[in-house]
Amino acid sequence: MTDERRPISVVIPAYRAQATIGACLDALRAQLTPDDEVLVIVDDESRDEMRALCEPRGARVLTPNRGAAAARNLGAERARSDIVLFLDADCVPERDWVRAMLAPFADAEIVGACGMKRTKQRGIIPRFIQLEFDYRYDNERKLRYIDFVDSGTAAYRREVFLQNGGFDTRLSDAEDTDLSYRLSERGYKMKLAAEAIVYHPHPESLVEYLRRKFVYAFWRAQVYARHPRKLASDSRTPQTQKLQGLLVGSLLSLLVVSLVWREALYLAALCVIAFIVTMLPFIARYFKRDPLVVLLSPILTALSAFAGVLGLGLGMLWAKMA
Repeated sequence: MTDERRPISVVIPAYRAQATIGACLDALRAQLTPDDEVLVIVDDESRDEMRALCEPRGARVLTPNRGAAAARNLGAERARSDIVLFLDADCVPERDWVRAMLAPFADAEIVGACGMKRTKQRGIIPRFIQLEFDYRYDNERKLRYIDFVDSGTAAYRREVFLQNGGFDTRLSDAEDTDLSYRLSERGYKMKLAAEAIVYHPHPESLVEYLRRKFVYAFWRAQVYARHPRKLASDSRTPQTQKLQGLLVGSLLSLLVVSLVWREALYLAALCVIAFIVTMLPFIARYFKRDPLVVLLSPILTALSAFAGVLGLGLGMLWAKMA
């Protein structure tokens, strides 16, 4: 890179990432200066193999990886730079990703930045997931500040990150949501880095997609228990998504009730109509872009909402029992 900037550190947690880490690091190399560093945090089991893949590409390998949150925290602690970039090992950044991630920090008030994920996959499920991502990004672009930074493509001022405890290692998922909410509630400013693009593999199968939705919702419930005000609104989650979860939950309950009270079917029909109405903005925005996926989107969204409601409900129950 020819533009002058301060050195940066890129932290990559890598668990069983032998198949993807090479492409990730190769895409980074052309963007880095000799003063920059890349820290790859690996597990003991794959240490030697990962060193053979990473060190020739200029990355420093650290062990052990005790989960993604702990790995990122370790990387931030060992980093030499004022700004730390986080990247997942299965992401391939575009050639100006580093520059675009650093751009928001020209404003001294900004402590965190979130890049955007895209995919080159052509399956139905990955294409639908990408539309979900883009729907959120389109909404976030309108905001001056955001309150969610996806740890798969993220940047933080190192001092602020460490002073606020980094990622909570007790969370197996949604630890980036928890950190983002903590910083936001403490008055820190974060921004969407809309030009910072990484290519990421989305789940290929419907079962894996719904499993991830369930798991993420389960752990996000733990986060909501800590930050209940965010349950009402945040910059990442469209309000229609929360309404869809409520409608799907109500629909299922009414179908059960209809076994003993047939009039409940009329209320169930109203839930279906209301659900379709919530889908209209999504359908209108993306129909020309991918008509097949958009036509399937009400079914996929309903299944996603069910998995999310189930995960959120069980997660909240777990939080109360903990």
